[in-house]
Amino acid sequence: MKSISHFVFAVFSTAVLLFITPSCSNENEESISAKDLSLAQDEAFADALFEEVDNMVSDELIALDANGYAADSKKSLTNVCYTVTVDHPDSLVFPKVITLDYGDGCSLVFNKDTIVRRGQIVITVSGRWFVNGSTHTVSLNNFYINDVKIEGTRTRTNLGYNDQRHLRYGIELTGGKIIFNDTLMMTREASHVREIINHFNTQNDTIIVTGSAEGINVLGQSYSREIIEPLVMVHCALYKWRWIIADGKVELSNSGTGTTTIDYNGSGCDGEVIISKDGKKHDYRFKYNKGGKG
Repeated sequence: MKSISHFVFAVFSTAVLLFITPSCSNENEESISAKDLSLAQDEAFADALFEEVDNMVSDELIALDANGYAADSKKSLTNVCYTVTVDHPDSLVFPKVITLDYGDGCSLVFNKDTIVRRGQIVITVSGRWFVNGSTHTVSLNNFYINDVKIEGTRTRTNLGYNDQRHLRYGIELTGGKIIFNDTLMMTREASHVREIINHFNTQNDTIIVTGSAEGINVLGQSYSREIIEPLVMVHCALYKWRWIIADGKVELSNSGTGTTTIDYNGSGCDGEVIISKDGKKHDYRFKYNKGGKG
């Protein structure tokens, strides 16, 4: 086993722990019920948590693969926060089991918010990521982000290149749970495909996301989440290592409250959305939150 120390800020990507708050007044604001807004917030929050796990794994495996699973190339002036252990630290022997260990708490401050992760992320790697069919199977061991427990198995599969020579990979989530406390939780099963559009400068790369999810919300109602217009993820201008959703639309169908849409129109490093239902719209902006159910 080989132990590797890492710097915490390098893995903080994607809009994580999003808390939806009004960005401007709207004359139709009272038309969308507090329940609908809360459920939309829960959905965005859950999606952000699972996306954060995926992006932490991506950052780590890209660095490890580039260095033969034996050395760390990341440099930072921040304090060492978490450790990584690699079973079979070489480029030849597979499968490998990689453990990201955040111990009792690994924190960073971003936009004046403190984000704390604790527990372990365990990744089983079947082969080099550029090989068609290679998989990363991600499981969570008593893992929390800001006292919200995250469960589930997330399997990422290299699907090869499409006709445009864009790499595609699938992400399947099974047994997903977001546990807010002893009485509030939501479940999720999901299937998504990501298409990576490469540019000369990797900071200008684009990721296109399609797919759907379903589960049970905090009220015990069934829901489904369908990406009806592909989500477009780009790096934000200020923090080149962080992705934002700059465009796309998601439709939420709830067994108890009907259908709501979330329209992404983010720019810069702020994730702005419009929540719509029954012809009424609300302008909202994602903000970072210390955790817990919004």
